[in-house]
Amino acid sequence: MFRTRTATAPPPLSASILRAAPIVLGMTVLGLAILGFLDIPRISGDLLPLWLAGQAFAEGAPGEVYAPVEPVFRMLPPDSWAERARAAGYEGFIYPFVYPPLWAWVFGLIGRIADFQTLAGLASIVNPALLLATCLLAWRASGAAQGVVVHVVIALALLLMTPVGRIAIMQNQAQILVAFLVVLALERTRANRPVSAGAALALAASIKLFPAIFALFWLASGERRAFAAFAAMGLGLGLMSLAVAGWPLHAEFLGHVASIGRTGFFSPLSFSLDGVLAKYMTGAPIEVLLGHTAPGAEVPRRITVAEKGPALVLSGQAALLLLTASFAWAMARARQTTRNAALWPAALTLFPLIGPIAWSYYFIAATAFAPTLLSRLGMARGAAVLIVVFGPIHVWALPGMQALGTDFQRLGAVLFLILGLAFLVAARAGPERSGKT
Repeated sequence: MFRTRTATAPPPLSASILRAAPIVLGMTVLGLAILGFLDIPRISGDLLPLWLAGQAFAEGAPGEVYAPVEPVFRMLPPDSWAERARAAGYEGFIYPFVYPPLWAWVFGLIGRIADFQTLAGLASIVNPALLLATCLLAWRASGAAQGVVVHVVIALALLLMTPVGRIAIMQNQAQILVAFLVVLALERTRANRPVSAGAALALAASIKLFPAIFALFWLASGERRAFAAFAAMGLGLGLMSLAVAGWPLHAEFLGHVASIGRTGFFSPLSFSLDGVLAKYMTGAPIEVLLGHTAPGAEVPRRITVAEKGPALVLSGQAALLLLTASFAWAMARARQTTRNAALWPAALTLFPLIGPIAWSYYFIAATAFAPTLLSRLGMARGAAVLIVVFGPIHVWALPGMQALGTDFQRLGAVLFLILGLAFLVAARAGPERSGKT
């Protein structure tokens, strides 16, 4: 069945800016008020690698942008970064830069006009607004039956009272921006704005690569203009990255991507099915002492990793191909309302889950859509799913779960697998059970 759309001209840019300005201001103020009430500390440890890579790039030291590539990804920064971090006024753990080289160039430019503390302060203002906006956009993208206030309040509570959003806010993690851009792309597609949708998804994929897979679902479901805009914007960003950073840095980046794919990560904040399997299918785990500006100043933090065998690496790649093909098939056959409210949220849950790391904040976008289950499955069943998934990782429940000796990696993987399956069940449940359509 062919879909019909009414073509409408987009509003002028000036009108869009004027209309968006009070919304942006309101979300910023409200987001800061909520976070001030919750008193989440701001460490900005995940923002630091972008800053330090930018400094190294701007100073003409490309060898200090990425750490040396190793068969196993150990999450260690370049040797010179501890001194750089201390000079920037940062104290704490130091993580490596694992973003495309384009962003080292961008942050090199930013470093010319602002120091790290100023940048971290700005990010602490912007990120709460982006998190709130992501919840609002998820409501618009899904066409949820419940009102916007109910949806946003529930989504924010799920994010800010669990490690999904709290860790991201605490660390000023770039995944907040990625989640915002991905959900914005879905909302713009529903609003019949394919060019801006494709541009948003391409920008997200230029920061972290995995959103690029989602463009294939546009192609499968007939959103060809959005796919074309993604391809054009993605090509432009890729060529720009090569022009400003050169091929050698890109080769290093791709080497790190391959190294991550060969590594099993064992961390309570990594909700990865791949990591859970690696615990049982790999031997000789490696304990790595993480980088720090002042080693020995506090209890050292370690991460345990292991090199996955060829069979496990191949099975992960096969799972990715199978999941991609399955979602493309489902997207091509589903109605637009089902795609928006159920299949897209399922994809946002399941694809990070089968990846090698799946840090808790990789599920920001999926969690922003979670309240749609209340209308797709019915209030009782939808609420039961939300309680089962998010209850055990609620900040009030975590101390008790820790006292029980819980394996949080395995628990998190199971919980978000349940969420992904719930969205798939919702895709088969038909239209919303209550409220407006």
